[in-house]
Amino acid sequence: MRILKSRRAISGAVTALILVIVSVALALAVAVFAFGLFGSFGNSGQLQITSTPLVNVVKTSTTIGNNPVYSVTVIFNVKNGGATPASLQSIQVAGYLNSTPLVYLGSKQATGGIPAGYAGEVNVTFENTTALPSSLTSPNNVGGSVQINMVFTQGSLSPTFTLQGILNSTNTQK
Repeated sequence: MRILKSRRAISGAVTALILVIVSVALALAVAVFAFGLFGSFGNSGQLQITSTPLVNVVKTSTTIGNNPVYSVTVIFNVKNGGATPASLQSIQVAGYLNSTPLVYLGSKQATGGIPAGYAGEVNVTFENTTALPSSLTSPNNVGGSVQINMVFTQGSLSPTFTLQGILNSTNTQK
């Protein structure tokens, strides 16, 4: 077998240059992924619930038909470390889903959602016209656990929280 002398191998310098370029590209790709330099990775996990939610239930003096109206309030602390506001889309307390809750930051209604950088108390209030489960209406359950699911939107993300709250008070005997 005859080897052609006209074919040359890649020189050592060119091989070293190619290896350096590939190594730098790989290191850059790892850094971009690890430090969240892409928008979707950098925005995740910016909204945090920082306290155990407290649930208060009050039977109002209003009725719709024969159904009493209950006011349900969920109180918790939140930290929005993201660059965009977060809006509560729905809340489910002990199996009852409400997609039109009123959100207050302290005592002021949050019409634009939870602003970026906010850290503090949030009160979520909604009215319910159907029978509530006994886990929310029985005074014997005060201090007991209540399952709470909350769905937020924050930019293109939809953070969802499943929490165990505490039934703080129930006044359903009006």
